[in-house]
Amino acid sequence: MKYINKHSSVKIFLFFASMSFFLFFSYLNFSFNNKIYNVNNKILIIKEGTTVSKNIKYFKIKKIIDSQLRFKILSYLYDAKPRFINGKYEISKHETEYTLLKKIVNGNLLQESITIIEGSTYSEIIKILKNQSTINSMKFNHNYEKIFLSSTNYTSAEGLCFPDTYKFSSGISLEDFLANCFENMETILLKYWRNRDFSLPYSSPYEMLIMASIIEKETSIASEKPLISSVFINRLKKNMRLQADPTVIYGMKNYKGNISKKDLKSKNEYNTYRIDGLPKTPICSPAESSIEAASKPADSEFLYFVANNEGKHIFSKNYNDHIKAVNKYQK
Repeated sequence: MKYINKHSSVKIFLFFASMSFFLFFSYLNFSFNNKIYNVNNKILIIKEGTTVSKNIKYFKIKKIIDSQLRFKILSYLYDAKPRFINGKYEISKHETEYTLLKKIVNGNLLQESITIIEGSTYSEIIKILKNQSTINSMKFNHNYEKIFLSSTNYTSAEGLCFPDTYKFSSGISLEDFLANCFENMETILLKYWRNRDFSLPYSSPYEMLIMASIIEKETSIASEKPLISSVFINRLKKNMRLQADPTVIYGMKNYKGNISKKDLKSKNEYNTYRIDGLPKTPICSPAESSIEAASKPADSEFLYFVANNEGKHIFSKNYNDHIKAVNKYQK
C-alpha cells in the first residue's frame, strides 16, 4: 500500500513538474512569436554604461516588450552573463523579442554610412565627422594622430583619409573611424607604390601621395590626371618649380577665391612658386585615380597647362605656346 502511495506521489510530482515546465516554456515562447515592431519603435538606442536591468525597464516603458521579467529570464537563459552592446539598433517589421535580444547581445548594430569626398582637406573631414551624431567624438583628441604618425614616416595627418563611402555601426568612435580611413589609404598607396614607374623622382610613398594630392586639386577629370602628373614630373626632372596654384591656396590663411601676384610671391611654405620640389605634406585626400596617375604619369614632353573655358586643360611643351594659351583662355 505504501509502495502504491509512493508511486502515485511520483506520478503527481511528474505531472505538476511537466505542467510547470509546459507553462514556463509557453510563457517564454511568447517572446519567440511576439512581433514588437510599430511605427513609433523603429529605432532602439542603448546608451553606454547602462545596466541590463535598466535597459529592460526602458524597453518596457517604450512598449517594446510586454514583460520585464520574461525578457530578463530569456536574457539570462541566452547568456549566463548577458551584456547589451551600446549603440543604435533598427527594429525590423518581423522583429520579435527574441530576435531583438540576439541583436543587442551580439551587437548587430544599425549600419550607417558617410562619404568622404575626394579632394577634401583633413580639417574639412574632421569637421564633418564631428558633426555626425552617429559618430562618437566626445573623447577625441589629437594625441591619436600623433600616435599614428609616430609609427609611420608621415609628417601630417593631411591626405591620409582615403575618400570613399564608409559603412559603420552607429556609435563608432572618431578614432576607430579614422583608423579605417588611414588603413584604406595605406593599402591603396602601397599598392600603387609597388607597381609604380621606378624612374619617378620619389624617395617614398609619402612623396607620391603628396604629388597625388596636387593632381587631385588640379583636375577632377580622370583622363587628364596622367597628363597633369607628367607635367609635374617633367618639371621636377628639369629642376623647375611646380608652380601649382592649389599649393599656394592651401598655404593661404584667408583664401577668398582668387590668387593675386602678391600671393604667388608670398613666403608661403606650400607656395611651389617659391619653394623647390614638393611641398612638405599633401594638400588634400586624393582619389585613387590621382594616386594611380602619380604612380604612372603619361609619357609626354609637356611642361605647362592652363584651364580652358570648358573645365578642361590645354597642355604646352614650351613657354611661348603656354602664354598663347593663357592669353586665349584666361584673359
